[in-house]
Amino acid sequence: MRTSRLIFLSLLAACSSGSQSDTSAAPTPAQPAGVASACPVEAGTTVLATEFNSSGERAAVTLDAGCLYYAETDVGGITIQLRPRQSGTQMPYIGRLMSGGVAGGSTWEIRATITGEYQIWVTGAPSGRSVRVTVTGRGPIKAKS
Repeated sequence: MRTSRLIFLSLLAACSSGSQSDTSAAPTPAQPAGVASACPVEAGTTVLATEFNSSGERAAVTLDAGCLYYAETDVGGITIQLRPRQSGTQMPYIGRLMSGGVAGGSTWEIRATITGEYQIWVTGAPSGRSVRVTVTGRGPIKAKS
């Protein structure tokens, strides 16, 4: 009889130990649609490498929410343009960081707040001159303090 009581207590303990949960933890708030909690693109990852040979050429690039990118060109004195491929998509911030460095190219910073696909192109290139554009992930956007 003593053995069956011990087995019963062991079974009761095993069944009840897995069903308990901590109800004191606050629920995790849901993320807004299209906004990532962290940048999924690793620093140094090239997301676009292309060469534009005429002023009408465009390329497609996908930018992820919460990510910082650098767009670099091999020709200075030009402008990089971005436009969402889908209406209603918020434009990312784009600003020039450096112009006419050692190699003569330019660098822009792009901060994406919404994940989306964008058309990218260059304007102001000298006639007949091809322009190489490389867009590289730099990691998550850091909060300004």
